[in-house]
Amino acid sequence: MTEKEKLIINEGISELKTIMEVSVGQRAKDLVKSALGRSVRTKDPMFWPAGMLMLGLAEARKKAMAENEEDLVARIDDAFLGHIRLWKEKYDKNISYIDDALAGVAFLRLYEELSDGRLRSECKSIADRIYKYLLGAARDGEETIVYNADRSACNVFADGIGQTSMFLSAYAAAFGVEEARNIARLQLKNFLKHGMDERSGLPYHGYALLDDGAICEKRGILSWGRAAGWLIMGLSEYVKGSESRKGDSPSTLVRWYSELSKALLKYQKPEGGYGWQVQAVEGHLDTSATGMIVYGLLNGDGVGAGDVEVSLKALLQNTDGGKVMSALSSCDDFGVHYQTYGAYPWGQGAALAALSLA
Repeated sequence: MTEKEKLIINEGISELKTIMEVSVGQRAKDLVKSALGRSVRTKDPMFWPAGMLMLGLAEARKKAMAENEEDLVARIDDAFLGHIRLWKEKYDKNISYIDDALAGVAFLRLYEELSDGRLRSECKSIADRIYKYLLGAARDGEETIVYNADRSACNVFADGIGQTSMFLSAYAAAFGVEEARNIARLQLKNFLKHGMDERSGLPYHGYALLDDGAICEKRGILSWGRAAGWLIMGLSEYVKGSESRKGDSPSTLVRWYSELSKALLKYQKPEGGYGWQVQAVEGHLDTSATGMIVYGLLNGDGVGAGDVEVSLKALLQNTDGGKVMSALSSCDDFGVHYQTYGAYPWGQGAALAALSLA
């Protein structure tokens, strides 16, 4: 583990400890954004930005353990325990969105790394709570989990598909819950059927079934970077559970993972990384999309580390004192991507997750 990687980990720890702290200036900005109809930070410590940060730290912990970085491991564990304590004491242990599933993946990673103790018990309890929430989540006519169901009863986002299928696959692998794996399979197969572009083999941001399912409308731009990242992350986790399953391999989803991995690899920028929109090879680098896509490619062995070496270097080069820069800001809706880049927890976590698997 290099000194630069350690700086990225330490920055991630610091960000997790302060992620729910909002300055007066930021509150004012959020009020303006809300008045303009733009999204603002949620009062949910398990929401996906924190989840991405925790996933990165959980993967970094595994690497630190392998390299006997005991102090680093202890600091990561302390940060997780502190975040759990905050969630329990100030937020009444609420699971409020399907986006919380990503945090669940991080806790499942920790559960598998630990042999006993309070943290392992907490991880199991949180994962069970998230699984129960997803079982009751709103779905469309094909039993696909709907994203932001309070806004629309039919929108399916790659975000939600990737997050939920990744968690459900990991939960099934950890606890032998076949139902969880079946739900993950259905989510992915439905997106394969409705959310993909046939010519490029790349995903749209999402889709919606209209007129009681008679019409399917693809929505959002073709292969927004983080949408591709969500999808390949979800697929990669499902494929990991398929490798030793005779009835599953080579399944439709295993083949799809291989095909999507090859398609995404073609759009890696010559200098490394991925643009905010995958096909925009000459567009602005997005470290959050880069980290997510590279993580998904490595997590299921879609490619080898050498195939994405240039992108891993790009992630390291786009850091400042351990802080990962050049991440695209939040997305408000289908096709609403503000071209603002900077340091965000989702960029920090995604980069750390990818670097930890290399």
